[in-house]
Amino acid sequence: MGEMYERMDIMLGEIKDIMKENKYASNYPEMERIVLARWEKMNIPMHCLGFALSPKYYDLHYLQKPAPGRDPRRPPNLDREVISGVMEAFSRIVESEEEHKLLREQFAIFQMKKGLYAMAAAQMDAVTMDAIDWWSTYGSVTPDLAEVAKKVLSQPVSSSSAERNWSTYSYIHSVKRNRLNCTRADKLVFIHSNISLQSRFLENYKEGPFRKWDMDPDDSCIEDSTLRLEDLRWREIWMRTSVMCQIEMKT
Repeated sequence: MGEMYERMDIMLGEIKDIMKENKYASNYPEMERIVLARWEKMNIPMHCLGFALSPKYYDLHYLQKPAPGRDPRRPPNLDREVISGVMEAFSRIVESEEEHKLLREQFAIFQMKKGLYAMAAAQMDAVTMDAIDWWSTYGSVTPDLAEVAKKVLSQPVSSSSAERNWSTYSYIHSVKRNRLNCTRADKLVFIHSNISLQSRFLENYKEGPFRKWDMDPDDSCIEDSTLRLEDLRWREIWMRTSVMCQIEMKT
C-alpha cells in the first residue's frame, strides 16, 4: 500500500524517458493526461496515507537520487495532494476531533524526525528495514500513529474484494433472475456480504463441520461460498449415512 503512489510517479517518469528518445515524443503529454485521468479514478486517501507513512521516502540520500523523467523527488510532507489525502484519511479513521488532533500532532513529530526518529539508527533503518518492522521498533514515540501505520502498510494491494462482490453478484443476478434492477441487486449483494461477515462471529463458524465454510485454506479469496456450504452439508449427510450402513453391516 505504501508504494502505490511513488510507483505511479516512477512509471510516468520511465515512460517519459523512453518516449523522448523515439518518434512518439510529441505524444507524451496526451499519454500523461490519459494515465493521470485513470489514476485519479483509482487513487484513494489510503494510498496517500501509506505513502506518507513509509519512512524510506524521507531519506535524504533517496531524495537526492535523480528520479525517472528527471523530475526532482520530494518528501511526502511537501506534496500538497499527499497531505490532503492524509488529512482526509485521518478524518475517516478517527472517531472524534481529539483523536484527529492527536494523529496530526504525532504525524508532525514523525515527518519532522523528532525524538527517536532523529536517531541515526532510526534514519538508517528507515531505508534497509521493512516499514512495518521499523514502526514496531521506533514507533513508541507516536504510539497511535504507529498503530495506524502498521494497519495501513500491512494492507495488500489486491482486487480480491472486488472479485468477491462480482462472484456474489453472479449468484444474485443470474439467468433466472435477470429482471432485477441495479439498485435491488446492489442491496442484495450488500446484505449477502455482510451476513457472511457476521457469520464469522458465530460458534459454528469456528468449530464443527461448517468451520470456516466460506474459505479455502489454500486461497485467501472467498469464492463460490454458497456452493461450498451446500457441498459440506451433503458431505456430512453422506458421512452419516456411510457410518450407519457400516454399523448395520457389522450387526
